[in-house]
Amino acid sequence: MVRFKELGFETFKEYIEHFFETLLPSNKTYEYFVDWSKVIKVARRYNAELSLLNSLTKVSASDREKELVKLLVKYPNVVEVIPLLIAERAKDGKIDIFEPNIEKFIVFEFKQSNVNKDTTPQIIEFCIKTGIMELFDKVKDLHDYLLGVEVGKDTNTRKNRSGEIFERMCQQKIKRLIGKEFIQINNDRNFSLYPILTGKQAKGKTHDVVIYKENKPILVIECNFYNVSGSKPISIAESYVEMNRIAKQNNVSFLWITDGPAWNDMKEPLIRAMNNIDWVLNFRMLDRIERILWKR
Repeated sequence: MVRFKELGFETFKEYIEHFFETLLPSNKTYEYFVDWSKVIKVARRYNAELSLLNSLTKVSASDREKELVKLLVKYPNVVEVIPLLIAERAKDGKIDIFEPNIEKFIVFEFKQSNVNKDTTPQIIEFCIKTGIMELFDKVKDLHDYLLGVEVGKDTNTRKNRSGEIFERMCQQKIKRLIGKEFIQINNDRNFSLYPILTGKQAKGKTHDVVIYKENKPILVIECNFYNVSGSKPISIAESYVEMNRIAKQNNVSFLWITDGPAWNDMKEPLIRAMNNIDWVLNFRMLDRIERILWKR
């Protein structure tokens, strides 16, 4: 059970009530919305190819197919940009499209090494049927267009970024809170309980934070934020019960920092985990971490 008295609470009930009352409704920081470095990196990577394709915006629609063929033959590298214009990553340089009329998949290739006069008709067909040829009528600058496309695609990674942001939030707050006698190492590759917990599956898996004192690991920390309920948070909670047991066997403490509105809909599995883990805090309760460190 969570050692609530050592955290400053009179009863387990008081601790639980405080935990749920102080959950963060969101962890959206400024960096949550767009990973600009990644977006701009993609746009800059294809700067030359986009400049070449931009020439098609100044060509009449009747001549555009012929001019695109010329571009592809002379500068075959531009073919790699074409899928990006419809927000698609061509895995292995290929896109499989199902053609209902013949009930078969047609493989379109976007490798510059395969571009020649024989393969360009298929690329032109792809551009016509996906609307890319019409795009050249509607867009003045493909650099700006691709930047917008990449921003839109980047929003799909917000779910993963949310967890990373919460991890950094906790790491930064812990750094501010702990005394000089403790050393904090984030994602420490030299110490991990995961090989014991999951065996070979845990190769290279690290804890979000490991706290050292006198060159010995004394506390391992995992950080999780959940916006929506589901099976994953429940599974994580169950695995951390086992992590707590393994930590004790290795004379190390385990702290689970978890937060997010999802726990309001999953109180039962979380409380069940709290009954079997020594230390569980949310972000706003993290200022109690020194109580944990000094209880060692």
